[in-house]
Amino acid sequence: MENSLRLTRPELHITAETGVLEAPAGAIFTDGAIHVFHQFRPSPTSGSKWAHQVASSVAYDWDVCDDVLAPEGDEIDILAGSAVGTDEGVELFFVSTTPDEDASESKAKLLGSEISHGDKGSRRFRIQRAAINDINAMIEVSDDPSTIDPHVRRLGPITIDDSAFPVRDLVTPCVIPHERFGGWVMLALALEGETDARIVVLSSTDRQNWKVEGPLKLEGDAQIPAGRPFAPRIARMDDVVTGEHKDVVVVTFPDETKPAREAAGYFVGTLEGNTLHAATDFQALDHGHDFTRPRIIQNGSTIMFGLVGTHPQVEGVGSWANCLSAPRHLTLADGKIYQDIVGAPAAVRGFSDYGIIYTAQLDASEGKVVADLLNQDGETVLTVTYTADEVSVSRSEGPTATAPLDDADSDTLAIFIDGPVCEVFADGGSVTLTSTILSEQPASSIDVRALDGAKIIAGMRTKGKEIQRRNAGLTSPEEQELFMREALLADHELSNTEENGT
Repeated sequence: MENSLRLTRPELHITAETGVLEAPAGAIFTDGAIHVFHQFRPSPTSGSKWAHQVASSVAYDWDVCDDVLAPEGDEIDILAGSAVGTDEGVELFFVSTTPDEDASESKAKLLGSEISHGDKGSRRFRIQRAAINDINAMIEVSDDPSTIDPHVRRLGPITIDDSAFPVRDLVTPCVIPHERFGGWVMLALALEGETDARIVVLSSTDRQNWKVEGPLKLEGDAQIPAGRPFAPRIARMDDVVTGEHKDVVVVTFPDETKPAREAAGYFVGTLEGNTLHAATDFQALDHGHDFTRPRIIQNGSTIMFGLVGTHPQVEGVGSWANCLSAPRHLTLADGKIYQDIVGAPAAVRGFSDYGIIYTAQLDASEGKVVADLLNQDGETVLTVTYTADEVSVSRSEGPTATAPLDDADSDTLAIFIDGPVCEVFADGGSVTLTSTILSEQPASSIDVRALDGAKIIAGMRTKGKEIQRRNAGLTSPEEQELFMREALLADHELSNTEENGT
């Protein structure tokens, strides 16, 4: 998100009520609800905190809850980690930063917002735990925005045995249960020097005492991309084709093809100790302009959120910046991840004014299908182009994002628009592209055309309530009220007709 335009606020995607959403921090399913925690900074001069939002029925109808973690004492920032379910409830693994022993800068100058992206600064980083015994009770919202939910209880820093591989500052912990490690496994980043970092593997039987297995190594033909890694994640998934249990390691790296951008991708294999026996090479999770640093939830199904907007400092966007992607259901099939969004059309109709979803089955063996997104001024602000070989997203300015397509039994395309976010899913979710929309006006319509021999076999548009009203010519409160009265009268007349049997 590098532009200086005033971006339309998303209606269905998670964003901070005010301030900068900096990263997804953790998420968990419980009792039919999905709880999402995210790292955010209320203002440039305040430390990062963890916020909490919950969707109890539809995964796009988010309720904002009280914050769960904030800096205490000499802490500067509370940084992202992960959330896990336990027999006692929910545990949060987070990172606190404090001034280094020899730091000469003031605490205000050591805020993450004052330090260049990816730099360590004169700070110490420590992984800590917190416990939530009754997450379902965390639904009340205080009138005081500084209130931290009293149901969250800090447990203190974890202990680390690093005799096998010395580490000092660990960040972005991802913790999951893993039978091969006798309990739990953690992937984290060990900071080295001012800007470098490497991925390390840790194991534990009780989630408090951890042993460093060593730096992550790959065995096989796969290669770790060049550059400093960010936000390593691990998930356990069953391959629906082979039936094998696999470890999926997700990592974000600088994108060498896109300056100042990041690329999130994954390896599939088997993790033993600190060695991943990789069955696949590094594969991209998303090919768009603005998807990075994903977090994964597992509880029966596997769900992923990503950060939309790599850099937290954005000029001209009012009181908020950045959001999370839609929750994506992941399926591992023959070593490849497929992504899907469930329930989005109903959410667009029921919970948005300007949301749009277009879904279609295509025949692009020849030619191409072009979808132009238009704003309320009728200007094309984003174009999706689908051919037999690739799908691409181009915006009103900047480079085009392109993803190659494999041969598929049927060509499918889904485009999800919500305020500043466009998420594209092609060929059953085998390819996704997420990009922000550079427009001061909200989306209004999608113009889809099949060109040069391509065909649209079937297509469906789902639109938010305000777009529907505009399309019906109901542009004033008086016209809308008249429409509602006529609709109620027609419904009453229809009911009387059915009762009279005529």
